[in-house]
Amino acid sequence: DIPRASGHAHHKPVRTSVPSPSSGSFSMTRSAGGAWMGSCYCVESSVVGCLLCHAGCSTDKLASSLAFHPPSPPSYALTTAPDGRRRAVFDPANEDSSRLARDWGAALAQCEVDEVRTRRGNTVCVLRLRRGSADDAYVGRATLIVSHGNALDAALFVPFASHVAHQLDANVSVYDYSGYGRSSGVARVEDCKADIEAVVRHHVERLGCDPARIVLYGQSIGSGPTCHYAALAGRASRGYREGNNPTSSETSATRGRKRLDATPTAAAYDVGGVVLVSPIMSGLSVISPPEGGSGGARCTPACVYRSCDVFKNFDAVGSFKCPALVVHGRLDDQVPCSHGIGLHALLVDGRCEGGARP
Repeated sequence: DIPRASGHAHHKPVRTSVPSPSSGSFSMTRSAGGAWMGSCYCVESSVVGCLLCHAGCSTDKLASSLAFHPPSPPSYALTTAPDGRRRAVFDPANEDSSRLARDWGAALAQCEVDEVRTRRGNTVCVLRLRRGSADDAYVGRATLIVSHGNALDAALFVPFASHVAHQLDANVSVYDYSGYGRSSGVARVEDCKADIEAVVRHHVERLGCDPARIVLYGQSIGSGPTCHYAALAGRASRGYREGNNPTSSETSATRGRKRLDATPTAAAYDVGGVVLVSPIMSGLSVISPPEGGSGGARCTPACVYRSCDVFKNFDAVGSFKCPALVVHGRLDDQVPCSHGIGLHALLVDGRCEGGARP
């Protein structure tokens, strides 16, 4: 059997408990089907306000303490082979190491390891499953770049990645966010954005991937950085196409590989597509109903703190230029299916200015 790679639990609690930076927690009740119960959320919004103050009014710090839960210790370690190449092995310090090594050690051994520097100074670990020979692996073949779920690190996703690579005859690269696995730094929202920017750039500029053959795969919280990059590329693409007139000497391949400057600190490439699996509408939407809430309540955390929300995928999809696929299980009790349905509706309803195709 292939281990689950969801990144969030699959039990069926009826209460969502969010730990505070101290030892306490607060809860909000949902029905078994994922619908939020009640019509007043003033208490929940007050608690979020207190947590925000505790974090020094930094939404990045608050999100870091509430949203990111990297496995500790990491499931894998990095070693250096005799030829100087870096390799990943399941870490003996992890209590599940013997089982993982027995069942999936061979899959992890097939991974090539890259350590990529980000614009925020962190080093991100990338595990790559490459199809074909070294010379043509990234020429004419699709490459999936995976932003995994919250409770995973890259090595724990490798069993599923290996299955996908085999079934699709595609390259699959799984990277760890800053603070996850063997990546340096601390998991923060802005670091996650810098991480995926660096990983895509590495695939294009170092490995020779055609951006049009890259598909970004974001699962659960991984939909945040995935949507960020697709939106960044969409906005940059429109700016590039409106402000640049390529000369006739430029080939279509050259134009396709051109980097699209989006901000002074970030750049994006036009990628071939996006796959969102169990995506979130936004950070706060996971711990509270969306704006309006049940019964039209306007006191939900997602409404009150909308300007402070993180991973606003409901806004990001409006800038997509590439095709997008949304996959969400109807029985998902951690990230309700309404999130996937809502994001899909934003694409289908034509609200995407760039004309992304669902």
